[in-house]
Amino acid sequence: MAGTSRAAAYRGAVLTLLVLAILVGGILQRVTGMGFGLVAGPFIVLIVGPLEGVLFVNLSGAIASTIILGRVVRDVEWRKFAWLTLTSVVVTVPAALLLRDVSAPALEATVGAVVIVAMTLAVVTTRLRREGAHPLDGESRWPLAVTGVASGFGSVAAGIGGPPVAVYSVLSGWDAKRFAATAQPFFAVNALAALVAKLVLADASFPAMDAWQWVLLMVSIVGGLAIGEVLAPRVSANATRRVLIVLAYVGGLATLTRGLTGL
Repeated sequence: MAGTSRAAAYRGAVLTLLVLAILVGGILQRVTGMGFGLVAGPFIVLIVGPLEGVLFVNLSGAIASTIILGRVVRDVEWRKFAWLTLTSVVVTVPAALLLRDVSAPALEATVGAVVIVAMTLAVVTTRLRREGAHPLDGESRWPLAVTGVASGFGSVAAGIGGPPVAVYSVLSGWDAKRFAATAQPFFAVNALAALVAKLVLADASFPAMDAWQWVLLMVSIVGGLAIGEVLAPRVSANATRRVLIVLAYVGGLATLTRGLTGL
């Protein structure tokens, strides 16, 4: 009886932590245009495991981006979306095959490392934006192709495809509003492609949960986006960015440390 109670308490704690991670990730995704994978991803991996966690991040991120798309579709730049998506989808199959035989600790370490590197790149390029540096031609196709490849691999390996696109947006001087809009359909397709590739090629599976738990988690995604919708015009961009950076580094370092310890 005591063992059953402890198991139930543990499952309840896991579900609560998942809901919190999803809520925070959804809020940041709506306010900043990205952030679900960066913030929620490493915590979800810590809670449910690397392979199942990344798969769940792919699914949740795709749902969140699809919901947001309905509000920003008029500002999407479909040519850039097409180039990013084409190159991203092409890399998902080899990336899934590459990661098929990777151990759980190695995958955890990979997720943590990707989060840390991606967040560092985002911080550096934000400074470049402030200085007005735009070394890339916004009309050139090869930077878009490189960005799509990097994003596709990051989505398969860690459920994180946003940072390469954010870096490209800064270096090319992409209008922030159009970037945030174009990123949503790209994130959705990118995440779904990674999800399918891992289900088919890497023998991945979703976390084992009851139907009502899945419903609760899906409602949490919508709830996070709804809260973000309310907060977006009321919270300063700088404050939101600081929260995103701190949470991403904390989650990334914790995941990296546990993965390296397991190795």
